[in-house]
Amino acid sequence: PVSGGLYGSRFLTGGLGGSITHRCFYSITPANKYDRKYWCKIAENGVCYTIISSSGYTSEEYVGRVSLQDVPQNGTFTVTMTGLQSSDTGRYQCGIGPTTGGLYVSLNLTVLAEAGVSRPLQLIQGELHGSATVLCPSGDTQGGGKRFWCKVGRTSCTLIADSDGYVGRRHLGRIFITPQDSSGAFKVLINDLVKEDSGLYRCGIERLNGWDTSQEVVLRVATASALSRRPKFLSGTFGGSLSFKCHYDPKSSYEEKSLCRWEGGSCSLLLDTNGFVHESYKGRLQMGSSDPEHGTYTVVLSQLRLEDAGWYWCRAKSGHTEHTSSVKLHIHEEICSSQDPETTTPVKPTSSSPAASSTPTQRSIPSLIFVMGTVTKSTTVGIITKGTSTLLPPGTPGTFGTSPGETYHESSSGESRLLPVVLPALALLLCVALTVLTLLKIKLERKTGK
Repeated sequence: PVSGGLYGSRFLTGGLGGSITHRCFYSITPANKYDRKYWCKIAENGVCYTIISSSGYTSEEYVGRVSLQDVPQNGTFTVTMTGLQSSDTGRYQCGIGPTTGGLYVSLNLTVLAEAGVSRPLQLIQGELHGSATVLCPSGDTQGGGKRFWCKVGRTSCTLIADSDGYVGRRHLGRIFITPQDSSGAFKVLINDLVKEDSGLYRCGIERLNGWDTSQEVVLRVATASALSRRPKFLSGTFGGSLSFKCHYDPKSSYEEKSLCRWEGGSCSLLLDTNGFVHESYKGRLQMGSSDPEHGTYTVVLSQLRLEDAGWYWCRAKSGHTEHTSSVKLHIHEEICSSQDPETTTPVKPTSSSPAASSTPTQRSIPSLIFVMGTVTKSTTVGIITKGTSTLLPPGTPGTFGTSPGETYHESSSGESRLLPVVLPALALLLCVALTVLTLLKIKLERKTGK
């Protein structure tokens, strides 16, 4: 995969005599900001010959029709080529460094007699531990296709989540793909951002003939943040109550604040500031105090049931932008102390009959991978694999596969509570065994007359 935090589109399409603009995004470090930026074309012998660089060089055959602009404070540089010719079709690299090796990203440029309009690469900035909102335009008002969000590697796009309910384990409880609106657009909401979330993504609608109306997105997570990591797990007692604080950016003005229940990649509205309360939570769920100066509002859930266990999302919405955060509730049948400093002390149970429902569990779904193919006009097509079945669109060359380290591996969430229970039990068993051995030794010594 692309190393060092350099990202850019993998496919470009232009029309004869027209122009293309390519943006490369890089991590804003002192070395990257002031190092040489370049644009080169890969020849048949594998060598990438420089066309233009920020050091002032421009290849003679491209003079007058290529330019490079670097904006270090934004971590971007832009290459523009005009007067496109058929011979411009090929593979290119944009990169950083004194040579054409090291930090770079490769792409395919296709020049056609008539080229459609490609969507510009979208840049989304996020804070560490914060949230991000990605708007995915569609143009398909009929709906019916599966909405997806995948992370682009060198040869594949590894699925993170889709509208059928698949969510990779590393994103459980922190990603939500919204339904399509009247224009066919939808949003991808992600919270509890980590540095590893930075990268190039694609969102769109997958169909049997590949995916269309897709949008390429660069998500860049700041290496430093004013936001602190907040507890993600709260404990409550069956029949008791608890409260927790929802956080949002106090510098922004949000039209609506709400709470929803997350399950399988969707989030059902439970409560909002317009007075809505879900039928099954009436009399048990309410918004408490609000502190706009510090960007918090309190949610109180009482008469806790076992089926209340699961993921919840706090959402503050303003236009197309949302600030979200997630928390997972654990409900116990006995009184126990909370692990969250913002949670009130659980009260004694008021009911002796537990609810019939059990805690929701995440279903196991095979890993899904999108493999990129060729570009025709402005539509990207590819292979979608799920288990052993393969859907191959017409005219898609290439074979399925990813390079080592390319697939987006998922890891377990690490919520095990077994260790604190097992260790005391083992210590007790050891003490008992030592006591028995000591008594047997004393008895034996007395019998032998020592």
